Amino acid sequence: MRTLLPNTTEWFDAHVELLRTYSPDAFAYGLASWSWLGVHDKTPRFTTAFGDVFLESLEGWWFLDTVEGSLQLRWATAVDMYTELDSPDGRTDVLLEDVVVEAEQLGMTLRPDEVFTFAPHPAVGGRLAAECVEPVRFELALRLAGQMHRELRVPSSPMLLGHVHVHDAAPGEIWSH
Repeated sequence: MRTLLPNTTEWFDAHVELLRTYSPDAFAYGLASWSWLGVHDKTPRFTTAFGDVFLESLEGWWFLDTVEGSLQLRWATAVDMYTELDSPDGRTDVLLEDVVVEAEQLGMTLRPDEVFTFAPHPAVGGRLAAECVEPVRFELALRLAGQMHRELRVPSSPMLLGHVHVHDAAPGEIWSH
């Protein structure tokens, strides 16, 4: 059996990269739209194939979930983080390995500067499914996701989602489409 790089998986002789790295400038550009969530005092280290960001601080390791629009202090140490990411649950729940593998089976590939994004985004009614993903440059995908989540949280936003204005929607209403 061949050995794989950390956080890659093998599927029919294809190697799928589950963790990705980008330049400090790409992180800075993409994370600028997430400042409302408090990312400024944390150092971005790497991402998932979907652009979710792993950030390090003195408190531990944070996870910026671009699907849910949340930032959570999730691991006290890097060892704790890698232990979860190497587990079957971590690969499924955090890295979305099954969706990445399925996207690869559908012939979708990522260039070094890209991540997968969902279209439409699950926050506005899209599905977490391989047939709903497309490759987008990392920093653009991260910046747009941050802008979208910020707009969804601002009650006075006139952003229109189909026929429902976000500020008119009942809690959870825009998530159930």
